[in-house]
Amino acid sequence: MTIERPKISMIMPVYNAEKFLDENINAILSQGFEDFEFIMIDDKSKDQSWSIIKKYAKKDKRIIPLRNEKNLGCVNTRNRGLKVARGEYIAVMDPDDVSLKNRFKLQVDYLDKYPEIFLVGGSAIVINEEGKRLGILSKYDNHKKIEKKLKDFNCMIHTSIMHRNTKEFFYREKFIISDDYDFILRVLSANKKITNIPEFLIKYRINKGSFTFTKKNPDYFFRKAREFYMQRIKTGKDNYERLNVDKVEPKKVNFNKVNSKTIIVVKFQDNQMKEVREEIRNHYKEYGLDKQLVIYYILSFLPIKIIRFLRERI
Repeated sequence: MTIERPKISMIMPVYNAEKFLDENINAILSQGFEDFEFIMIDDKSKDQSWSIIKKYAKKDKRIIPLRNEKNLGCVNTRNRGLKVARGEYIAVMDPDDVSLKNRFKLQVDYLDKYPEIFLVGGSAIVINEEGKRLGILSKYDNHKKIEKKLKDFNCMIHTSIMHRNTKEFFYREKFIISDDYDFILRVLSANKKITNIPEFLIKYRINKGSFTFTKKNPDYFFRKAREFYMQRIKTGKDNYERLNVDKVEPKKVNFNKVNSKTIIVVKFQDNQMKEVREEIRNHYKEYGLDKQLVIYYILSFLPIKIIRFLRERI
């Protein structure tokens, strides 16, 4: 008997995420679009995550519960999901984020309508650890400009993306940080079109557990992803196999400083300009002058229509 192929495979690695799983899973199961499989892979959690996954799997056959025999890390766990995924499209998710109700339908409709687009992401409502709204990350649909921006920074929200399931692309294990940026740049260097849509697809949660504090230097891996992209453009291949992560010097991330800048950006995009100026003043008192934030401070006095006009044309 042939099992009909689902339209979407949602892949979600899970590690010690019991605090957020109920909200996350219920948001997926209540999607207006129902033709999907939900591949949840527990990476040998030490909390009740696996028990929660099994509980939901008994109630809904669309959930495919898997568990690693040992902790493999997020990259290898997500790749395990990609290997077993049967859907026409792949959606990715982290357990602390939340998919909005029409996410699946919006992205499927877009990919069905535009077969030349390989991967599509979208906008996000940004929340804190307790679920309180902080601001937004607003995106727009212009694949040429987005592809140009991707060469300098990652303008995609990873847990908002959906892409075609061609079995061509997997995440690379040595990128313990910036694996999503490396993944997207490899899609781009394979001449696949990438874009965002302006609709809000997810609630993106900022919490301390999602940041890397003691792992190897995040700036180094970001630069390597970009460096490898340029190598592929010039020569058709990169030096990934020669990458030795054991020799990378650690660099601790200051969560409070990163979080402060992130809040300023999302409040700015949400037109909370009074709060933006206050946050920038507080950031200056705590961490000193930041040239980027000076620009945000000046722009915060402009009408939001002008800011959006400039943003979409730069």
